[in-house]
Amino acid sequence: MSLTVWRISHKKHIDTSFKGEGTGLGRGRWNSPGTALIYTSATLSLAALETLVTMEIENFGNIFVSIGVKIPDNFLIKQLDESVLPAHWRDTPPPKVLASIGDRWLASKSTAVLRVPSAIIPHEYNYLINPLHPDFEKIAIYPPQTFILDRNMKNI
Repeated sequence: MSLTVWRISHKKHIDTSFKGEGTGLGRGRWNSPGTALIYTSATLSLAALETLVTMEIENFGNIFVSIGVKIPDNFLIKQLDESVLPAHWRDTPPPKVLASIGDRWLASKSTAVLRVPSAIIPHEYNYLINPLHPDFEKIAIYPPQTFILDRNMKNI
């Protein structure tokens, strides 16, 4: 069975969402500036949390879309060995060693997808996608769907 992972993107960035350009501009948890990487999550709810953690909930509004990404059955997905993570890997800002781990994986082109633990919910996973990997074109990207978060979330 194939794996579907999720990404939440701002509507104005849909065209660049799967080129890794947004993360390439700045440092992400798992990449250095200038390194293209696409962040996705195992579930739509985790993708929403990963997006919300960086912004005020009042700003979420009707400006985002959810995008499903189908990873083929026969894809080898590398699993990050969590024993290499430093004790404070969930900190913000994240330790620079995490970007080094992601950069090494990207440069190796060993797989198109790397499974890493979520810093928000470490028992759940994010899937990093290398848009420069030769197998990237085999990944199916579904059409964007409007994503509206329940207004009651701001009361939490």
